Amino acid sequence: MARRGLLALLLAGLAAAARGEAAAPQVVAIDAGHGGVDQGAVIRGRVEKKVVLDISEKIAARLSRGKTLVPFLTRRTDVFVPLSDRVLNAEAAGGRAFVSIHVDKVYGRKGRGAILYVYGANRRMPDGPARGPEERILPSPPQSQIARSKVLAESLRAALKAEGIKTVRYVDLGGFAVLKSSVMPSVILEVGNLRDEREAVQMCRPEFQERLARAVARGLERFLAPAATRARE
Repeated sequence: MARRGLLALLLAGLAAAARGEAAAPQVVAIDAGHGGVDQGAVIRGRVEKKVVLDISEKIAARLSRGKTLVPFLTRRTDVFVPLSDRVLNAEAAGGRAFVSIHVDKVYGRKGRGAILYVYGANRRMPDGPARGPEERILPSPPQSQIARSKVLAESLRAALKAEGIKTVRYVDLGGFAVLKSSVMPSVILEVGNLRDEREAVQMCRPEFQERLARAVARGLERFLAPAATRARE
């Protein structure tokens, strides 16, 4: 009986696909880094928490125009949300992928363009800010989830490149708390370096932010809904 029921479900799914019925939209979490008392990088009057919120809102707006993905913003205003809560709230919302938006400020990495991170050990950098009392310690994600995160990162990197946005040629590693989901592939996207004047000016321009949003939306669509994306291309 169980096998008969499974076969019926499979046949129903195939019939729906044949009729061209759209699958239910999938939730994707867009995380604007920092917020509230945590300003992030502040260089020459440019403040990371504001820049990344502007970009995150544009990504959410771009995703909302389509029919395959639904955005979930971990913060919508200038407030600080504990890092563990960002992950857990996104999981509770049914998130199928998690993209955290940041900017870089490291001296030695000026002018390199966007950088993508997935979870992993990295001796060259700390794992992020010290945990406050409101933070919950999340376990490291399983290797299978890290592997999926790498696929997501490569999909985003390809979409950024196709949009003409300069990116580093590899996916980096970091032990950051927001990359610790056990159920969602998760990446950090650093869109540029605030210490590089050209990149800093660029990342604050609405037209560049729109291009970035278009690329992130396309990369997410190709990762989560490849068939629907191919049909439109």
